[in-house]
Amino acid sequence: MTPRENFLFNVPFTQVWFRLKHGVPQKLSALRKQAFHRLQWAVTPARYDLVFVICEGNKGWILDALCKEIATYFPGKCHFHYSEAFLPPAKAYFFSHYSLYPSGLAQNPQIAQAKLLVFYTHKKSIGMSESALIAALNQATTTIFVNSRSCNELRAAGLEPAKSTYILQAADPDLFQPHERVNGAVGFCTAYYERKDPDRIFEIIKAMPHRQFILLGRNWQQYDRFEELRNLANFKYVEAPYRDYPMYYAQMDVFVSPSRLEGGPIPVIEAMMCNIFPVVSNTGHNPDLINSGENGFIFDTDASIDTICELIDRAFTMTTNVRKTVEHLSWKNFSLAVQALLQPTK
Repeated sequence: MTPRENFLFNVPFTQVWFRLKHGVPQKLSALRKQAFHRLQWAVTPARYDLVFVICEGNKGWILDALCKEIATYFPGKCHFHYSEAFLPPAKAYFFSHYSLYPSGLAQNPQIAQAKLLVFYTHKKSIGMSESALIAALNQATTTIFVNSRSCNELRAAGLEPAKSTYILQAADPDLFQPHERVNGAVGFCTAYYERKDPDRIFEIIKAMPHRQFILLGRNWQQYDRFEELRNLANFKYVEAPYRDYPMYYAQMDVFVSPSRLEGGPIPVIEAMMCNIFPVVSNTGHNPDLINSGENGFIFDTDASIDTICELIDRAFTMTTNVRKTVEHLSWKNFSLAVQALLQPTK
């Protein structure tokens, strides 16, 4: 052992000095921040009517956009907080994903006195058991599901019915305008994820050379069969800003969503607002939106490619005004439904 080693901890002196020089100030800074946060809660009245709690990684993406839609029609003062730590004093909080809620409550126990709304999209691993999650959700004011199936499943597992509801998601009826269906393309709208079943999308397109297909999405270059998919003669891949989506929906007559797991998806509502006939898997909010055989077709999540292709061809023969069945699903109505949950209990 050299003289430049710390005999008590058997750590090189340079490491001890680095920890003292950098670790202690960082710890003191964190403690000051915590103390200031607690003081803020002690002396400051609720600064906001509603705080949206959003993961930093979701900034600019779907859940962030959903919160902004709620805020557009909310009459009170809102704040967007991109972390579950150091939440500011507020009358109510909207946790944009249920994975943020247990940590947010643990780090900010003061919020237990406020209205707590927790948004639940679809089941995923968040590092805690279902029973622990349900115990946490039962401490919230209301857990908001986006479809009836997920709501009923967690109620059956122990979530209190009085503390849970579902509100179907929405689309902008002014942005997504209807068009007449006249032998247009078959469309998909999804970013690349394994749960979207990319192989099934590929096989559907390959099995129907007599139809034209448009895939509106992003990150599909990550798909290991993307080059083979892109080279199909009846296929077009589009990455576009969201404001341009209606231009591509206008080219579609049939919309397909073959996912095996969903909360929504929202593009099904967008497509239906454009009067596109949906052919979708039995997951997410699809059964809440669609009366199969009338305003769309629903197939089992394990349906064969032949079954799905047959439904796509049948969809071209349907004359239903699909938009009429979803035009009430506006973001304004969605926001009003959320606001109703913030009202005092009678």
